[in-house]
Amino acid sequence: MAKLNLETVRGMRDFLPEEKIFRDEVIAKIKKVFERYGFAPLETPVLENLDVLKSKDSVGDEALKLVYDFTDKGGRPVALRYDLTVPLARVIAMNPQLPKPFKRYCIDKSWRYERPQAGRYREFYQCDVDIIGAESVMADAEILACAKSALEEAGLAKFSFRINSRKLMGELLESAGVARNQFVRTLRVLDKMDKNAPEEIAKELRTFLSEESTNELIELVKVKGDWYKISKTLKICDATRKEIEEFIGYLKNYGVKNYTIDLSLARGLDYYTGIVFEIDAGKEIGSIGGGGRYDDMIGKFSGQKVPATGLAIGLERVMTLLTSKRRKTNTKVYVVPIKEIERAIEIIEDLRRNGINADLDLSGRSVGKNLEYASKMEIPFVILVGEQEIKQGKVKLRDMQTGEELLLAVEEVAEKLK
Repeated sequence: MAKLNLETVRGMRDFLPEEKIFRDEVIAKIKKVFERYGFAPLETPVLENLDVLKSKDSVGDEALKLVYDFTDKGGRPVALRYDLTVPLARVIAMNPQLPKPFKRYCIDKSWRYERPQAGRYREFYQCDVDIIGAESVMADAEILACAKSALEEAGLAKFSFRINSRKLMGELLESAGVARNQFVRTLRVLDKMDKNAPEEIAKELRTFLSEESTNELIELVKVKGDWYKISKTLKICDATRKEIEEFIGYLKNYGVKNYTIDLSLARGLDYYTGIVFEIDAGKEIGSIGGGGRYDDMIGKFSGQKVPATGLAIGLERVMTLLTSKRRKTNTKVYVVPIKEIERAIEIIEDLRRNGINADLDLSGRSVGKNLEYASKMEIPFVILVGEQEIKQGKVKLRDMQTGEELLLAVEEVAEKLK
C-alpha cells in the first residue's frame, strides 16, 4: 500500500486545541463588538456559482486568477468564496425586501489560490462588517469606529487606518493625463506601493502610461498626512472635497484619531467607488484589514443601485500580533474517581448541569497519573472522589496551582467554581 501524504493541502492548516481555543476567544470578542454596533449575523454557502464571481464588477480580472474554481459532479462551474462581500451582494440582490440600512457581520472562511507567506494562507478567516443602503459617509465612519473597537477588544494596541478616496484618485488620475479606461489598471499598480519600490511601480506604469503621467503619479502617491494640509495642493472638485471633509468630521465624532490620509492607498479590487481604508499594523506585518465603499456592485446583480460600504479584518494576521498565553483546554475541573466510579459520574454530571466545564478520568489511571495529566493540561482544579469523602457526603477539591485541598460538599464545589 502506498504511503499516504498526511500533510495538509498547501496554504491550509490544522488548529490544535491550544490555538483553536485562543482563536475562538478572539473571534468571540470581535463578534461581541460587531453586535454592540448593531450588526446582525449572516451566513452564506462556501460555494458560489462561478459566473457570480466571474463578473468584473465582483472581484475583477486580477483577483479572478486567485479564485478556487472547479466543476461539480453535475458539470456545474462553481467556486469557493473569494471573499465575504460578493456573497453579501448576491444575498441583498435576492432579498430586496430587507429593511435598509441593513447592517451585517460575518466571521467565516474564504479561499484564495495565492502564494502562502507569513500571516497569509490559502484558507483564512475574515471578519466582515458591512452597511447596505446608507449613502452618507457617516456609515463609512461607523465602519471604522466598529473595527477600531473590535481590534482593541481583541487585544491589539498598535494599529492605524490609512484612508483615501477612489473619487479623489479618479480626479487626480485624470489630471495626470491617465485615460479613463486605464483607471482601474493604474490603481491596481499603485496599490502595490506598500510592497514594491517606487522604481518598480514606475517601470510597470511606463508600460501603458506616458513618462510624464508616470512621474506625476509617482510623486503624487508619496503624499500622506493631514488632509487639510494635503488638500491645499490638490486640484479637486468641491463635491469630493466636501465628502472627504464630512467623513473626517464623523471620524472625530466617533473618536477615531489613529488615521492618516495616504494617496498611495488604492485598494486592488475593482468594485470600490468612494472612501477606501486599510488597517496598518506596522512594517513587519503590514495590512491586517481593509475595505471601502462599493455603491455599484449590488446594482450589477439586482438592476437597482444600492449604496454599500464595508470592511474586512484578516483574522490570521491579527492572530500573529496577539501574544496572550494560549490555554490547552477549557476544562475547569477534572474529576478523579478512586474506585468510586458511579458516584464520580453523578458528581461530574451535577457540575455540568451547573454550567461548569468538567472532565472525568476514563482510563482508570492512578491518582498520581491523573494529577500529572491535569497539570500537563493546565486544568486549574481536580476533584478526588474516594470512599472516605463519600462517607462524609463530600469531595476533595485540589487547587492545582497552589496545591491547597478543601473538603467540600458537591454544592459548595459548584458554587466555588462558578
